[in-house]
Amino acid sequence: MFQQTKKTTPARGCRHPAAALVIAALLALAGTGAARAADLRIGYKAEISAADPHVLDAAGRNLWGHVYETLVGLDNALHPVAQLAASWRQLDARTWEFQLRPGVRFSNGEPFTAEDARYSIERARHLAGARTFRTYLKSIADVQATGPLTLRVVTRSPNPVLPQNVGLVAMLPRSLGDKVKEADFAAGRAAIGTGPYRFVSWEHGQQLTFARNPSYWGAPQPWDHVIFQFIAKEPARASALLSGLVDVIDASSASIADAFTRTNGRIRTVSATSYMLNYLQLDQARKVSPYVSDNEGRPLAANPLRDVKVRQAISVAIDRDLIAARVTKGDSVPAGQLVPQGFFGFARAVAAPHGDAALARRLLAEAGYPSGFRLTLHCPNDRYLNDAKTCEAIGQMLTRAGIRTEVRTLPYSVYITRATSGGEGGKPEFSAFMLGIGAVSGDSLEPLVAAAHSQDKKAGLGANNRSGYANPGVDALVDEAMRTMDPPAREQVQRQAAVTLAEDVGVVPLHHLRATWAYRNGLSVTPRSDGFTYAMNIRPAARP
Repeated sequence: MFQQTKKTTPARGCRHPAAALVIAALLALAGTGAARAADLRIGYKAEISAADPHVLDAAGRNLWGHVYETLVGLDNALHPVAQLAASWRQLDARTWEFQLRPGVRFSNGEPFTAEDARYSIERARHLAGARTFRTYLKSIADVQATGPLTLRVVTRSPNPVLPQNVGLVAMLPRSLGDKVKEADFAAGRAAIGTGPYRFVSWEHGQQLTFARNPSYWGAPQPWDHVIFQFIAKEPARASALLSGLVDVIDASSASIADAFTRTNGRIRTVSATSYMLNYLQLDQARKVSPYVSDNEGRPLAANPLRDVKVRQAISVAIDRDLIAARVTKGDSVPAGQLVPQGFFGFARAVAAPHGDAALARRLLAEAGYPSGFRLTLHCPNDRYLNDAKTCEAIGQMLTRAGIRTEVRTLPYSVYITRATSGGEGGKPEFSAFMLGIGAVSGDSLEPLVAAAHSQDKKAGLGANNRSGYANPGVDALVDEAMRTMDPPAREQVQRQAAVTLAEDVGVVPLHHLRATWAYRNGLSVTPRSDGFTYAMNIRPAARP
């Protein structure tokens, strides 16, 4: 899954205008500046939106992971690993018991106990607001501290991923009480964790600073201070790295990374296939779909997207390898299922389809559309890496295969509302549209439940299924996986669900995006499949 490349030879030319500007302006400065050896400066793409670690925020989960820890962690490939819980086990189908790690103290000196864990989970379950972890914790019925270092969690029904769900919750000292507020965390008064670093300051719009936690229970860290500088634009992050203002940058695209070749090894890159999947949803709920017509522009009497052969034709018409090579330029990996290789539930039997326009035309003819039809493909233009360009390429590929496609792109803030509830009766407006989803815990069950299962809002199923896709066979397999507690048996069920979903083309997977970091020579950076940038994964390079 991981691939590291060391850029040491001169580039043949910059393929990205911003990259060319960066190199032209700052090449002479490359490697001339550096932070103090005991400090680490990271150019980070997005500022955190909340200081409270129980507020759901992707940037916050990454950065606050330096200060706060969870019971169950995820390794670099997103496999569950012990963190503050030394072990866990099932007592019965609805009861999990966690044995906590002894000798752990919060940064204020208080010992970490099962009462702190109970307090943290209960606070996260009941925190007010829209962006919380309640969705992940909704299966919990009761949390009990049955001993100083023993926690028991009882669920309403069997939940095989309960450890990963609980593993999203930052552990806080119960001494914070029920009235602790966002302002207390932001000011540092409540920023008390067990992690390898402690909070120093948050300068809004500028940077977040941590200091090494001298009482940390784990391995010692090499950095006295870690400073995350918020630099939204990629060319600006690259400039900061080249000039020595920062040591590492995240979210470095292949085009910018290619420009670093001119630094003759002073800047290096490392990448990982991330959990983020871009995929198409195809309207299968309506008998007549609003953005589908015949070749003369007249509405079709029946919605062709409900025909599996048409969906197969759309999928096989898309040359994912060409998109990876020419459009994303190495920033994506072609996908045929919801999770990449190495994730729990990945089915080796499901390969990413190869583009075949001739086969697509034959499938359309078999479905009763020998002359094809017209389709409008809607996509965001500012949400995912190369999202608009990817959709433009898909439009050309579909047109070549017999589906005359018009591509319309919109800002995500407008797009997601229309893709969710912009149509008649509050239903999705579009006929074919791009979205993204990720298995944040490295397990395919989450995207299967959210994007492949038929919608059941009361049960919390199919929350991301905006196309109206419903296959009883897929539903049955996902339901079985949700109640199968034995991991090998559950993984086999999820693999079969992936096979069934692919055969039915319930969704059209496009690619998994790659996460890339660039860093100065003299460091070693270990990549993660969630794209998180952890100072704990950055070390001074071993001397030859």
